[in-house]
Amino acid sequence: MNRRTLLRSWLGGLFGALWGGSVRGQGSEVARLFPRDAVPRGCDADWAEFPAAGFSGPACGVIYTRKQRLKNGMPLGGIDTGRLDLQTDGTIGYCTTFNSFCPERGPLNLPFLGLTVGKQTWILSDLRDSFGGYMWFGVQTPTDIAYWGHFPVADLEYIMPGSPVSAGLRAWAPFLPGDSTTSNTPGAVFEVHLRNLSREPQRGRLAFSFPGPTQAEAQIAPHSPREPFKEPFHGWVATAPTPTRAVRSRVRGEFSGLVVTSEKVKEIGYALGVIDGGEGVETGGALTAAASRFALGKSWSRIGSELPRPVDHDFGGSVAVAYELKPGETRTVRFVLAWYAPMWIGEGSHTFTHMYATRLKSALEVAQFLSHRHEDLLRRILAWQAVIYDRRDYPVWLRESLVNILHLFPINSLWAAARPPIGPWCRVEDGLFGLMDGIVENPAIEPIPDTFYANAPLVFFFPDLALSTLRGYKAYQFPNGAAPWVFGGIVGASAGGYEITAGTEFAMPTPGYQTTTNGPCYVDMVDRYWQRTGDDSVLREFYPSVKKNTIYTMGLRKEDGDDGLISVPSGNVDPCRPWEPPGYHLEWFEAVLFFGMTAHVGGIHLANLRMAERMAERAGDPEFARQCRDWFERGSRAMEEKMWAGTYYLNYSEPKTGRKSDNVFGYQLDGQWMARFHGLPGVFRDERVKVTLETIRRTCAALTPYGAVNLSRPDGTLAQGEGYGPNAFFVPEVYMLAMTYILEGNREFGLELARRLAYNLTINTGATWNQPNIVRGDNGDVLFGSHYDQNMMLWALPAALDGQDIAAFCAKGGLVDRVLAAARGSSVAQP
Repeated sequence: MNRRTLLRSWLGGLFGALWGGSVRGQGSEVARLFPRDAVPRGCDADWAEFPAAGFSGPACGVIYTRKQRLKNGMPLGGIDTGRLDLQTDGTIGYCTTFNSFCPERGPLNLPFLGLTVGKQTWILSDLRDSFGGYMWFGVQTPTDIAYWGHFPVADLEYIMPGSPVSAGLRAWAPFLPGDSTTSNTPGAVFEVHLRNLSREPQRGRLAFSFPGPTQAEAQIAPHSPREPFKEPFHGWVATAPTPTRAVRSRVRGEFSGLVVTSEKVKEIGYALGVIDGGEGVETGGALTAAASRFALGKSWSRIGSELPRPVDHDFGGSVAVAYELKPGETRTVRFVLAWYAPMWIGEGSHTFTHMYATRLKSALEVAQFLSHRHEDLLRRILAWQAVIYDRRDYPVWLRESLVNILHLFPINSLWAAARPPIGPWCRVEDGLFGLMDGIVENPAIEPIPDTFYANAPLVFFFPDLALSTLRGYKAYQFPNGAAPWVFGGIVGASAGGYEITAGTEFAMPTPGYQTTTNGPCYVDMVDRYWQRTGDDSVLREFYPSVKKNTIYTMGLRKEDGDDGLISVPSGNVDPCRPWEPPGYHLEWFEAVLFFGMTAHVGGIHLANLRMAERMAERAGDPEFARQCRDWFERGSRAMEEKMWAGTYYLNYSEPKTGRKSDNVFGYQLDGQWMARFHGLPGVFRDERVKVTLETIRRTCAALTPYGAVNLSRPDGTLAQGEGYGPNAFFVPEVYMLAMTYILEGNREFGLELARRLAYNLTINTGATWNQPNIVRGDNGDVLFGSHYDQNMMLWALPAALDGQDIAAFCAKGGLVDRVLAAARGSSVAQP
């Protein structure tokens, strides 16, 4: 046997031991978070089922390695907590825990976890671009990191050739469907799994470092200094002209470690420590505070004996704890990181208070809560995930995606306490919950079509938060009946032009634009909540505003009679943007030109009328129910007689001007899905729906392997010169179209349509934790958007697969009910 063969044999044996083989001479299996054979062997990751720690049955996921590093790792956080991205290379990425939302702070690209084994120091990060700064001090890094994110849990296995101790990390945050209070806990637990692979005792130290808030973040308070961010359409950031000091204290107990707070704003800070670490926990300054990679390498190289000394005006900190392992022994060391930054900046002098600050008083209190409850919380998290993984009648890709799409909550959610500048209408128990979409490119709170797309998992799993938002919409409704476009943000409108406010603003609503579809979004979300809960008292609360809004929407083009009921507003101009040329920004496909009657707007209006009629009947208003029914019949007649083109509905038609588009609009049947999802009859003729879907399949869907393009010509070629470009499509629209196919009897194609989009996002582009808004159809590239909450529309897909409307899907024994039961810690019967 030559040297090369011997080397290969040795490396293979070592790799096998590190990745879950038997410990030589011990006769037992190394406990791992997931098995070796779940890691992809080729260049690309893929969906898979595999056994995993804490699950009694197979879990589902994608395991990423060095060959496919993603721009964004999984965010650690919950509801209104901000988030800390745990990158697939084992570093800290973006960090909004201290209220740097727009622009986001980061990516920091900082290692945070280190380990010594005997004389060898390991930084548990893949520092491929900066390793030179560490190697001079004898510091080693893993050759690879296998990364499995299943929100809110990230499991990492470190490949450490030559080390007698292997390490894995399970990091998680307390996100529990049905429990908005616990999910509103600003902190995370990092469980480091150590395994002695040798026949000898092993000892060393573990160190954890966190950079803490910036000087500006450490001084956010009412009326704190701020200045406009220089790039347009982003927001406002705090300024810190005078540095403040970091105040440090050591704590001991069930949670032992370090608490760092701001001298100027004492509430702001974090706690970092070890569960049951006792007196053995050492604290120090940040291992990430040095000015260069070489200095960082030097700091990390010393973690076996000492931590850096703190610096007065630097808020970073670190903790370290010793460990000992007998031959073949495994041990778990649990770090806790809790943060507390109770206020964020809105527009001008507006400052808002996080809801968690109404019940939690400090970062230390958060850390103590997580330390005391960690076992129960993790068990409940894995239990609700197991309910989804156990749905073997769903494909693997869907089960994985349903879990991970919920990661958008810590990125996009804010929950403001009922305090000024929010008005007295806001209830103390509700606060005001909002989703901030377009967080990178064009941040705004509660763009109503975005929440229409994103609302499904919110109303399924956090109906209390959905109700809070709906009460905001009702309070902000305009006197003429128009629904608000945003609670605040960059895309407001006034008579003179754009009205830009901070992307985090909650109390400056504007009517914006897209007026003809904003109202139906509001009506739809009220009806969703009613169908989800069956709560007639809430229906009575919202019915007057629904009625007022429906009257407003149906009157946007009165001069055209029946045709006007399925048309864009008068003059083809949004009433809130009279200065714009005709055809622009009229509905949620804002860059596509529309004139007169349109199949898309018309179908959405008809769905609105179906819902409003049902609500009017239950509310005891038969006169308005008759009015809705009359509007529906007249609008439907105009649609079927004037818009049907033989195999699909015309994109738009305006007879009095002769404007007409015979392009095939891929998403013309959105209103059909809206009605069916709500348990109502469809809004188009049944036989024509099937014919239209076949036309879309052979045109728009045939033009891309990743979804369905927005528009095509009737002959199946691309429609040129249209808004967004000829190849573009929106992610949530593909999911709606897929559900429409499924509900209309073509389950196979509908499921495949959704799968190929999910494959492009999760595997091809690696957008698992950075969901885009618009995708390019010819090559699958992201055209626009980061962290778009709209893509949570995916959570409506299981209802379509189960052949259920909202009420049935959420009924006792259904998937939603079983997820909620598992998250509560209740036993869950098999379906």
